[in-house]
Formats: sequence, C-alpha cells, structure tokens
Amino acid sequence: MSAGADAESAAFVLDLLAGRCRAQAISTAAELGIADRLAGGPRRAAELAAELGGDAGAIERLLALLCSLGVCEPAADGRFGLTSRGRALRADALGPLAAFLGSPVMWDPLARLPEALRASDGTAFERTHGARLYEHLARDARTAGAYDAAIAAYTRAVTAALGERDVFAGARTLVDIGGGSGASLAALLRRWPTLRGVLVDLPHVAGPARARLPAELAGRVEVVEGDYFESLPAGADLYLLQHVLHNWDDERAAALLSRVRAAMAPAASVLVVEAVLAPVDYADSARMLDLEMLVLTGGRERRKPEWRRLLRAAGLRAERLEPLTPASWLLVARRRP
Repeated sequence: MSAGADAESAAFVLDLLAGRCRAQAISTAAELGIADRLAGGPRRAAELAAELGGDAGAIERLLALLCSLGVCEPAADGRFGLTSRGRALRADALGPLAAFLGSPVMWDPLARLPEALRASDGTAFERTHGARLYEHLARDARTAGAYDAAIAAYTRAVTAALGERDVFAGARTLVDIGGGSGASLAALLRRWPTLRGVLVDLPHVAGPARARLPAELAGRVEVVEGDYFESLPAGADLYLLQHVLHNWDDERAAALLSRVRAAMAPAASVLVVEAVLAPVDYADSARMLDLEMLVLTGGRERRKPEWRRLLRAAGLRAERLEPLTPASWLLVARRRP
C-alpha cells in the first residue's frame, strides 16, 4: 500500500470508483428491459439472450452483478428473479430515466467534468455534442423523446405528492411552465377535476405533448408553443415550475421568475418544485444533481437562503417551503407588496 493511503481508505475510494460500473449496469438493465422481462417470474440468462440477440454468458454476468446490487436474485435451476427493488426499473417506473442516464448522450459529458470546472464559457454537454442541451433536443427527435420519457419517470412520484397539497383547492387555472410531455399536468388535472391547465414549452416539445394528452382531458388543456422567457399566459391562479429553474444560473432563473410575476394575477401563486441543498456536512443526494446541472446546462441546485434571495430579486416572497419527496421540495411564492 502506498504511503499516502491506508488499506481502509484505499478500499473506500475503490468502492466509490466502482460506482461507474454499478450505474452503468443498472442503466443497461433498464435499456434492455430486464425488469419487465423478469416481471412474470424467474428466467434463465440463455432465454433472455435469445430474446435480446445477445450472448448468454455476458447476460449472465450482468445478472450476477444485478444480484449483488439487490436488483435481481438467484432462483432455482440457474434462473434469475426480480426483487421488489428491481421493480423500480420497469418501464412504468424509473426504467426510462435509468436507461437515459446511462446513454452516451448523458454519460459522455460527465467525462468532461474537469473542463467544466476550468472553463468559464460553454457547458460540458455543449463541448461533447456541439450544442447546448435544449438545442440538441430540438434537433434530435429520438433523443428528445427519450429525454421526455426520463423526466416523466423522474417526476411521477413528485407529481403524485404535489397533487395532494392544498394549494390547488379553489384554483381554476394552472400554467405548467416547461411542462414537457404533459404527464405531470395530466396527473394534476385528474386529481383536481375542476382545474384547467395550460402547458407552455418550446415547439418541438409542445407539439408532441399535444398529441399525447389523454382524450378525456382535451377540453381542459391548452398547449402553448413558445419561449417561456419571452411570454407567458396571463391571469392564471397558479404557475408551476417543476424542475425548471435548476437548469439556469441565477440571472436567467430570476429573469424567468420576473416573467412569471408579470403574468400572474395579484392573488396568484408560483409553485416551485426543486431540490434544496442541505448544509455541506450532511449526506445529500442533491449535491450529485447539482454537479450534473453544472455539466449539462450550467445551472445549479440551491440552498434555502439562495431560493429566498432569488425570489426576492424577482419581486416575489416565499410563503411555504416543505418537502414533497426525499429529493424534491415545494416552494410556494406570491407577489411582494
């Protein structure tokens, strides 16, 4: 062992570095639909390989690692089964998110983190793909579809928790800013039958979202194509920014909040759903999301005082701040007098 590290410290660091293999194994399992294929019961690696067109030995090695991670478990006769935790990787759960995060589109920019720390212009994503994230999605429909599915999977539990909050009681109209596929808006409208919704997003996002909206909500949803930094529908009761502001630095985030303030009625509320950074001496998964924002968009996660300052800069005041899920908080704000 080198003089600079004892055995325990070296083992700790090596275990951290092995995280790349764990993450990629889980992402690959989601990409291959392993959880969905095992949902009906345990199966042999050779069966899965035949369906996937892969090598049985290689598939078995992946399944063995997934067993060590608690996603799969060994069953009788050399078969592999799915654990309760593994069900979270199904296509109707977090599977689309896991698959997308391990794709080259998202994985490769992380290798440029050293550049992101040194450079003052452009993001690691831009250096990798030649365009900023949302420009890239506008040019690549297939990637945009995978991104929308990933975000919908990520926000499903958050939206369910949000829908139970009393901020929607008595509201007539909700504007979902940067609402993506419309999955969150649809879930909120189902939960609150008297609520009408307006989805605002860029044309390459809003067009497909309009086509995917459930037929039973057609009379209650309006889809607006446009740049939400430029204009927003005026006079609504609620304006929702769900995992949108973390994509931008403070200047752009304050500009967007100012645009919301200009559009909202005097008694309206802004609903901000984001991670909130804990103090640095606490274990905090939001720190990883913060680093990802640095790499992907140049945005950031924020601490409670930083959120309050950002709102104040836009002429808003925070009225409530409460957890929704372990990774997301709800911040309710209104106009400052």
